Amino acid sequence: MNFFKIRALNEAQAMLYQEASKIELETEHVPIGACYGRIACENVYSEVDIPSFDRSTVDGYAVKVNDVMGATESIPAMLTLKAESVMGEVMPETLQKGEAIYVPTGGMLPLGSDGMVMIEHSEQMSSDLILIHQPIAFGENIIYCGDDLKKSQLIIESGKKISAYDMGLLAGAGIYEVSVYKKIKVAILSTGDELVDCHLPMEMGQIRDINGYSLMGLVAELGGEVVHKAIIRDDMDALKASVVESLDKADLILLSGGSSVGARDFTHKVIESFEDGEILIHGISIKPGKPTIVGRVQNKLIFGLPGHPTASALVFEILVKPYMENVSKLKTTSVRVKAKITESIHSSSGKDTFIMVNLTYEGDALKAKPILGKSGLISLMTRASGYIHINSEQEGLYKEQEVSVYLFKRGEI
Repeated sequence: MNFFKIRALNEAQAMLYQEASKIELETEHVPIGACYGRIACENVYSEVDIPSFDRSTVDGYAVKVNDVMGATESIPAMLTLKAESVMGEVMPETLQKGEAIYVPTGGMLPLGSDGMVMIEHSEQMSSDLILIHQPIAFGENIIYCGDDLKKSQLIIESGKKISAYDMGLLAGAGIYEVSVYKKIKVAILSTGDELVDCHLPMEMGQIRDINGYSLMGLVAELGGEVVHKAIIRDDMDALKASVVESLDKADLILLSGGSSVGARDFTHKVIESFEDGEILIHGISIKPGKPTIVGRVQNKLIFGLPGHPTASALVFEILVKPYMENVSKLKTTSVRVKAKITESIHSSSGKDTFIMVNLTYEGDALKAKPILGKSGLISLMTRASGYIHINSEQEGLYKEQEVSVYLFKRGEI
């Protein structure tokens, strides 16, 4: 048994990477209307050029650029208005020297044209005479065939989380179904006699189940699906019954609370009570989150996360998140930015320390202000832009030292 054999962070992360590599998620085909947030399991290539024809980006006149070169308000270029491009129809005309053809925004350009004059820079003198008051450059106001996407070009890379814009690009390429990994099914069990769900009345001495709902959101951000959520009292039989139910429904179990050493710690006992139950990790040299547990039952991992909301969320970020990303083949979503710390910080000797920070700009300089507080306060997480990692070999950070900030949300500063 590995009970409270403290592991270094890099050792724990390497172990979890190996565990993730043993799991193969099934795949499925889904229509693009249902693929938002899903993770592609294969590369998707375009079978067409987008757009499939040369288009105008303005309302105006298709011309030959040489015909309007040198045009001014006082000496306009005079062109013969030959035809009009109709939206949704093929433009059959070929533009000749000295001619112009009206094309609306998005309309097909005629063959022979190499520029579009905006209607504001023209004047129609008669049914077949147009004056152009401004010259244009070659290709001005034109989107050419394949400018947006070329045939055989990669649209979505395997492992990419599909975005709303990806959905639009798929639709533009005429792709109506994509292959994705099935969602990781996750069970979330919050343990403690003092816990009360958010919709129930609360008595003095009780607290709301904060962690359960925070973890639900974090799982959803990674493309996972919460298939079971429950609050379990400090009772080993009740906890084991809920774990048994979770193993039947889920690929991964997250237990919040119950990871500390004490009379009410049943997590490691429940894991080891299964015939194939094994404790992989019980204790990591990190702050916060030292008493974190990781066990395995029926080839499924069970994470025993700290009960304090901030510690629970940070352990999810540094351990559960990369595990889920590796299982689902999701390309890493962690984003780092460089900033200067606004005050000196002392770290815990021999531990990897994680400090939440709030990012602000002072002029052009990005500053990271530490958010120092007790790990039981969930409001710390809502105020934080991200966190910094002080490795176990560092004694701390000095004011104005440049640090890497891991953002909680992509692009959030």
